[in-house]
Amino acid sequence: MKPSYKAALLSALVFPGVGQLYLKKYWRGLAIMLFVFAGLGYIIRVATIAALSVLDDAVVKLQNGTTDLHEISGVVGSKMSVTDPYHDIVFYLIICFWIFAIIDAYIIGKEKESQDEES
Repeated sequence: MKPSYKAALLSALVFPGVGQLYLKKYWRGLAIMLFVFAGLGYIIRVATIAALSVLDDAVVKLQNGTTDLHEISGVVGSKMSVTDPYHDIVFYLIICFWIFAIIDAYIIGKEKESQDEES
């Protein structure tokens, strides 16, 4: 398999930046991976905070003893629909970095193939 295809597939199917690492463009690959990890960390953090908030509200309602399971499920459903305003932006940035990593790995691989053919 050609290096350009292998690098693009690694960036597409394994993780963004792995194709660059395969092509020995370490700083570029690590930078892409860092941005994607930071974005994923942010999304996980926001989801964890939202889940803990929902659990906290459910525990408070259960401790009061005045609620039933139906009311708690309503609280959970209403809270989970509220998201952080930057959540969508970060998600789309991750997708853009992923697409960039695939295209970039393919281009770097093509350049490497042409250099190998010349020598």
